[in-house]
Amino acid sequence: MAFRQVKDLLVWIRDFHARLGEQYAQLAEEQQSERMRMALTFLADRERLMANAMQAYLEDAEEGLLTTWLIDSQEFGHPSVLERIPRCMGCRDTQDILANVMTAHQTLKDMYRLRAELAAIPQESELFERLAEQQDAEARLQTRDFARLDMY
Repeated sequence: MAFRQVKDLLVWIRDFHARLGEQYAQLAEEQQSERMRMALTFLADRERLMANAMQAYLEDAEEGLLTTWLIDSQEFGHPSVLERIPRCMGCRDTQDILANVMTAHQTLKDMYRLRAELAAIPQESELFERLAEQQDAEARLQTRDFARLDMY
């Protein structure tokens, strides 16, 4: 799928968070370890929150920004890059899960930074810079909460 406008990419990001949340919820149901179930349920909830936040943004954002055409100096296939994030099927403990989660965060952050650099208008650059900052904040929150889980 080639993205043509900002809204196309944002819809894809919303759907990505929703799919990842479903994946974590399914993995949580399959776990024997209560600690693993708790960690995966936490991640599923966070992914749902991010999907819902993106949906709310899509509903409230300025139409001019959403319909801005994306400029690519190269063929940067966002979906193919994000689909390479492991499904975490081999996750054996919370550290494996956290490593998988951090891969997703870093990949999204890199994509947002690239989009900010390639932005056609200042509002587009600001949007993707904010998304990168939010991705960083989410990564810190999840790292902190995983550390707390490991302490108990």
